[in-house]
Amino acid sequence: MSKDSQRNSALNAAASSKVYHARLKDISQFTPEKINHLRRGGIRHGAGRTTAEMQQMLDKIPASQRAGVDEQSAAYKVKEYLSDKDASHIISHNRGGSGHPDNIKWENKSINRARGDRNMSRQEQRNLNVTAQFENLTGAIKAGFRAAPKGAVIGAVTAAPFSMLRNGLRVVRGEISAQEAAMETGKETGIGAGVGAATAFTVTTVATACPPIAIALGAISPALWAVGGAGMIHQFFKILDDHKQQVKAYYESMTEQELQYLSQVEAELIYEHEKTMSILDRQQELTEVIVNRPRESGVQSALQRYMESRQIYQSLQNPSTKSKSLKPSQQNLLPPITE
Repeated sequence: MSKDSQRNSALNAAASSKVYHARLKDISQFTPEKINHLRRGGIRHGAGRTTAEMQQMLDKIPASQRAGVDEQSAAYKVKEYLSDKDASHIISHNRGGSGHPDNIKWENKSINRARGDRNMSRQEQRNLNVTAQFENLTGAIKAGFRAAPKGAVIGAVTAAPFSMLRNGLRVVRGEISAQEAAMETGKETGIGAGVGAATAFTVTTVATACPPIAIALGAISPALWAVGGAGMIHQFFKILDDHKQQVKAYYESMTEQELQYLSQVEAELIYEHEKTMSILDRQQELTEVIVNRPRESGVQSALQRYMESRQIYQSLQNPSTKSKSLKPSQQNLLPPITE
């Protein structure tokens, strides 16, 4: 899988990650029964808290326990968290402790009510702080796991088309078979899914645990989509350009091979031509020697001339040009003449 595909899968998965932390208006709209929990939790007499103090009480809830993918889901997370919680006083109300958020911690109802009217010890405060941090971490991790499947789908969808295009062109170029291309595409799509899942998990986990990061993520999400989309366009044209360059290099190498082959054939033809011309020259020389000899009359002279011509022919001819028309049994064509 190319680095371009991995980057695009990660960008698109990150852009698709949505984390929203509940606000007071969301509680009022979707879970209005919990507004009073924020306004009067821990207050027995007098007016309730101000809007700013209510927001402080909401912020005391671990970030991951008031986070969702939208306003409604975040409000229901707050409702779920507060379902078994009391607004516990650090300094007991009976000992002069106020209902201000600075003197309040969210605590399990049974533990708060078992304490009675005594003040919260430092150890109990530390335990509540550790519990809040643990709830924040576990809630963030759970949110990351819920986001991972969606990130995997986005990563796979981002990687698959380009993997199919790249491997399909490799089949066209003859580098791999169709079966190998299918296996490679499946492998790269799986890697894209893994990258998307890992990115969605990480981004969602961090953003869920840290509201400022969630706000930043929401702000840059359109930019991430734009960068991811531009990266996919760039990757598409890069794959085509790489294919073009490889095809060009292939045909240039083929042309060079063809030129070498033609040069070799030409050299062989020249060699055969020169060899043939050499044989013809020797044949011409042989013919001239035989034909241009003086002639004498009479049968005996003709027979003698024939025997001499045959000897000249055998002495001058190249072994490769020996005539196969004369056999030893045919050497004496005429009987010797006696007077």
